[in-house]
Amino acid sequence: MNAITRLAIASAVAITLSPAAGSYANAAQKLTIAHSTWIGYGALYIAKEKGFFEKAGLDVDLKIIEASSDALAAMQGGQIDVVASTVDNFSLFAGNGADLSLLLTLDESSGGDGIVAQKDIATVADLKGRTVGVQKGSVSQFLLSQALDKAGLTIDDIKAIDMKSGDAGAAFVAGSIDAAVTWQPWLGKAAASNSGKVLIDTKSMPGLIVDALATRTDFAKEHTGDFKAFAKAYFEGVDFMKEDPEAANEIIARNLKMSKETLEGNLSDVRFFTAKDNADFFAGTDSPASKLVTNAGKFYHRIGVLRGTPDVGKLVGLASELAN
Repeated sequence: MNAITRLAIASAVAITLSPAAGSYANAAQKLTIAHSTWIGYGALYIAKEKGFFEKAGLDVDLKIIEASSDALAAMQGGQIDVVASTVDNFSLFAGNGADLSLLLTLDESSGGDGIVAQKDIATVADLKGRTVGVQKGSVSQFLLSQALDKAGLTIDDIKAIDMKSGDAGAAFVAGSIDAAVTWQPWLGKAAASNSGKVLIDTKSMPGLIVDALATRTDFAKEHTGDFKAFAKAYFEGVDFMKEDPEAANEIIARNLKMSKETLEGNLSDVRFFTAKDNADFFAGTDSPASKLVTNAGKFYHRIGVLRGTPDVGKLVGLASELAN
């Protein structure tokens, strides 16, 4: 072996063992997650800011995209890795051809979503013929359709105006529409207005709106280990909310651009899932997750917005594995 050959080999070994090469080999897995402005997604920011994701070997980027249809389109196009939305919404998109797998649950709405209406509207049945702001193809449409169905009405019995949930709340407070399907803080703002009230909310509709994370099935299979680490880190964030609520609330309020007073006034409308809650939600073949996906699929198909039936096993299978 001549001197030049030995020098080449030594250089190669040096490069291989250099700190830069080692850090590249152990680079954190990047995950970009899209979500709307909803306090139920706040623990994601806690896990990020407290370093739980970083400790798990993950580089998590959180992006606010208000319309879940836009977020899902971005994910299908490869610009986003994971989307936060509701289980019924994922069921709708999966039934219409999107290749999705649930990862874990985040929270359940318990008064955080609802319908606000003018004070002369006494019941859901009184929405007939009135203008209602509701985002098409979203959880708001699911909630409205369920409420109308119980009142013997359909979406065709009202004058539905397609607008994002926050915009619908703002339009209602401004007096532009008769009613709106929205979430906090707009429910509280509407109730505080001279002409508005909360007509119905999810306190009377338990288990209807459960937020979750989902990704493309192929991406999920490639990164199962990363998502197991993600779930563990995320639930550390949920635990931190109980250990230090003052610090947790500051992180959530700052990142979602709301006052701590507004946040704290609305936290009772959300039930954050713990790791155990998540495991229970996906436990067994007849799990709450499977039932919600099935019921949402049947409902959306009945009202004519779903082409096919979502594959329940495919949609919930990975989440069941990750939860155990």
